[in-house]
Amino acid sequence: MTTMLELTPRDPIVSRDGRPFGAGQGSRMRSAGWLLPSVVAGSLRSTIGKEAQREFSAATTQELLQVEVAGVFPQADGTLFLPAPQDCVFHPIHGPLRVAPQAIEEGGCDWPVAGLSPVGLTEDQAPDDFKPLDRPAWWPVDRYAAWLTNREFGFDNRFLRAAEVELRAHVQLDPDTGAAEDGNLFTTAALPLTHLPRYAALPHSARSSRFAAITLAGRVRAEGWCAETTAALDTLHPLGGERRLVHWMATAGEGAWTCPQQLCERLSSASKVRMVLATPAVFADGWKPMWLNEDLVGTPPGAEVTLKLVAVSIERWQAVSGWSLSSLPNQPRGPKPVKRLVPGGGIYFFEVVDGPALSLSARWLEPVSDDPQDCRDGFGLAVWGVW
Repeated sequence: MTTMLELTPRDPIVSRDGRPFGAGQGSRMRSAGWLLPSVVAGSLRSTIGKEAQREFSAATTQELLQVEVAGVFPQADGTLFLPAPQDCVFHPIHGPLRVAPQAIEEGGCDWPVAGLSPVGLTEDQAPDDFKPLDRPAWWPVDRYAAWLTNREFGFDNRFLRAAEVELRAHVQLDPDTGAAEDGNLFTTAALPLTHLPRYAALPHSARSSRFAAITLAGRVRAEGWCAETTAALDTLHPLGGERRLVHWMATAGEGAWTCPQQLCERLSSASKVRMVLATPAVFADGWKPMWLNEDLVGTPPGAEVTLKLVAVSIERWQAVSGWSLSSLPNQPRGPKPVKRLVPGGGIYFFEVVDGPALSLSARWLEPVSDDPQDCRDGFGLAVWGVW
């Protein structure tokens, strides 16, 4: 059973990156920039268990771990937003330019496998060196579809910037005197996620035109009592660190989470496709999915097409860890091992070897990570386009 969720934060949300923070480890918390999938999945599963008034036994924990969580993404005026793809370079004069695999004339690229092409701009696109401008962090899904189908493209006021990090300075108090203890200062970072800045807004315009009011959209698939509880959610529950409150509410409609029609039409005859990560992905081989063999050929999970990887454009790996509260015998409580993530927005360029590329339209915003539990946690949601 699939249920759509709408989250409305009441407080700035704490979503830390993987760097140490605490007594003797570091006095400055750093934000991950957005909510990691595991943060959302863990908070939602706790919400479901509490709303159902279940004891968190090993059996209940195992049932909750089977709940599939996707998101969250910003949503404004019924429009879903996705993170900027890494194949977009914003030229100060010519606007957004698409990078693509280039023919190898001399040398190659620095990937640890043979056969991959470098990704870049052509001489016609950029005859001279230039410094790229900052791209919008969040793109409305219809403009995302235009980008993925190679249609004419430009940025406007519908695009959104990244959330502004809110820093708070704290001090430890002496319990006897009530005065601040010398040297015990620390800083926390949180994300105010009720509004996001509009990309093209003028600095001195009205607040309503400079910021877009947003909610957070998610998708949940569950069975049994977990599905029944999720479908009836309408409650306040903490999300992320420091128990910041969020209103969790089940909603109807899955339309914004399906592949746009214009993309389906292009995929039906595509011989070259690209995979864009909408959320960070976890692959056992680091940057490379396990569903690709040594020749970089494979079939994405749930699809009916065989693809060959020809190029990759991703940022530096992102760390995620956490603290386990599990009651399962094979998952003791304590610090979780660090995982290296491929950041959201990463691009994988493929050529179609066999089968219909149209089958990828059914895998829109579906996970491509290697481990089934990582997929259920929402790591590696992918969208597909042509190049």
